[in-house]
Amino acid sequence: MLTPSALHPLRRLATGLHRRRREAEVEAALPDLLERVAGDLRAGAAPLVALREAAGGADLPQTLAADLAVVVARAEEGGLVPALAAWVEERPLPALAAVAAALEVAVSAGGPAAPALDGLAAGLRDRHDTAAEAAALSAQARLSAIVVGAAPVVSLALSLLADRRVAPTLIATARGRACLVGGVALEALAAVWMRRIVRCVH
Repeated sequence: MLTPSALHPLRRLATGLHRRRREAEVEAALPDLLERVAGDLRAGAAPLVALREAAGGADLPQTLAADLAVVVARAEEGGLVPALAAWVEERPLPALAAVAAALEVAVSAGGPAAPALDGLAAGLRDRHDTAAEAAALSAQARLSAIVVGAAPVVSLALSLLADRRVAPTLIATARGRACLVGGVALEALAAVWMRRIVRCVH
């Protein structure tokens, strides 16, 4: 039976995975948010009004919708620029920092900010698509590395099951021990090599 101390690392892992999933959802939805804000700005809305309208979208991720509700509430009390700065501090994501900076420029500088927001939205979408493609390639590389690395171990296990003479030969004879040690060393070297390759792909 697992003790509470043994479950703690599992809880931390689950919490970290859940947080990263929420952050990924937020980053994926930011381009659509920017385009909605840009559309409202073109229609003559003020930046805060445009952000409030965009935040009311039903298809926004729950995490982003909750964040935007807090940002709008803070902006109504103390201004949009401080509210955006607080948002970036609470959720330090590079894409979100870029969005906040663009919205701050729209508030501070005024003028036609919609084209700049559209351009940032396109850039963030391209970046997200590229990151997703890289993650897919990395996952394929990791799977290939696992299959290739496990093949010798599986082959040895099958040999041990199929022929009882294999185990005594590997352990009791000098040549067998040399083969076993050499195989383990090569397997470890291959694991290090594959790990470096996977890191390059990622």
